Amino acid sequence: MSLSRSHRRKRILLIVDAVSLTLAYVLMITIRFNWHFKKEWMVPLYSMIFVMEILFATLVNVYRGRRLDYKAIEDLDPLETFTEVFKNQVMLFVFLLVVLMASKNTYLVSRLAMAYLVVINFVLVFAFRLIYRGILIKMGNPDLHRRRLVALTYARDMDYVRANLEKDLGLEFELEDIFQLDDAYAEEATRNIDDYEAVINREQLVSKVKETGCSDVFLCIPDKLDIVDFVRTDLVRRLANEGINTYYGLSLDGLWVTRHLIRGIGYFQTSYYSAMSKRCSVLGVNFAVSNVENAVLYVRSHIKELFGKYICFCNVHTTVEASDHADYMEIQNASALTFPDGQPIVNRIQKAGFVKAERIAGPDFMETMFSSTMDGKLSHFFYGSSEETIELLKEKLPKRFPGMDIRGFYSPPYRELTPEEDDEVIEMLNASGADFIWIGLGAPKQEKWMAAHEGKVHGVMLGVGAGFNFFAGNIKRAPMWVRKIGMEWLYRLFQDPKRLLKRYLVSNAKFIWRAYIMRK
Repeated sequence: MSLSRSHRRKRILLIVDAVSLTLAYVLMITIRFNWHFKKEWMVPLYSMIFVMEILFATLVNVYRGRRLDYKAIEDLDPLETFTEVFKNQVMLFVFLLVVLMASKNTYLVSRLAMAYLVVINFVLVFAFRLIYRGILIKMGNPDLHRRRLVALTYARDMDYVRANLEKDLGLEFELEDIFQLDDAYAEEATRNIDDYEAVINREQLVSKVKETGCSDVFLCIPDKLDIVDFVRTDLVRRLANEGINTYYGLSLDGLWVTRHLIRGIGYFQTSYYSAMSKRCSVLGVNFAVSNVENAVLYVRSHIKELFGKYICFCNVHTTVEASDHADYMEIQNASALTFPDGQPIVNRIQKAGFVKAERIAGPDFMETMFSSTMDGKLSHFFYGSSEETIELLKEKLPKRFPGMDIRGFYSPPYRELTPEEDDEVIEMLNASGADFIWIGLGAPKQEKWMAAHEGKVHGVMLGVGAGFNFFAGNIKRAPMWVRKIGMEWLYRLFQDPKRLLKRYLVSNAKFIWRAYIMRK
């Protein structure tokens, strides 16, 4: 962001907060005193309070705006905005209390008036900041200074690299172009790396990168190549001679290391490989303790061992169902992995001592796995849901995840299949050669279906319920800030109250009773 625009937006934010405080003060005086002060000393006292609050609010905003970790208001989600406003209001209240005590005016000020002021000011500041944030997002930010990035990779990975960079590059960079390495650095180790034609191609490649005017290069080559060390050192040296920075994509055993897999171990930065051995029981269901990125990495790297098995995503409703029915409990616990798809379940797991446990929702797992497999190395089949949803998936998935290898879709009839039909389904799934068989039949039907077909279907089965609808666009997913505070269930309830109200009332009541009250 340019300095002038950045400062201008910070100044406008100061004005927004000042206007909010002024309106809050006017409303407080109107509601509490109706603009009739009984004592002469009340006017200078409340005027002093107003001036001190304006001054302190300005100082707080100026201080925050100069911190290195400052985030522009358009980069904050509503939850982060709420948290920042709440912190500011607490600091403002404490400062006001100190001023009143220091001036010995504590007993002269109406406590009801101060309560009105604090509440009204909080509501107005939060509301006006959200409005200002919405205006900034709608207007965009033409003065944002983004560093120009060029990506270098092999032709077979170009679509995969481009799609992931364009989807999640952030504000710091913009993708200028992407070039292939095949002519300059052939993958075959048998080819002479000092071949004259290859050397010329390397010089031309660096010249093309330089001509783009980029400041940085993202070098994305898998670690399994025999000549990876030569490619990396040669390119980094050539680019450095041209004053171009290089970012090198990390991979282990052909799998890319993403930001959520990096852990600090003392001086070192490491890539964390979960053995997926941690289990925590909630109402008798044995949940795998992990996070989305590690779960996806584990499943990808153990795909052959998981063939013929199934994976469950268990929420509060299905956890209660399992505790009510022994056969369903047995199905959940017989899975290769059962992940916690509900914040109340994660809360219980964290209370049990697994403080880093995270929610692994079916749609989140699907999105991360789809992005991870845009290299086409693993394939997918979608079994379940309605014909309308399947048609939407056929249209939207290839656009959203280019390079993803989709082997087929099938919407089964809404009835129990005959043995002959079931055999045909098994033959269809196995003939597709798909590694992932996504099952969208709804709980508990999908878990029972997967258990009945364990060992019969060659790929790994994953019961994801409404996940099909989220990616088809039939159902809108809750915003990220709603998911952060664990209120996605409420968002879903507003979308489909007729179907979900009774389920939530019964299931949540049972869960609270069994997991909290009976446990104590």
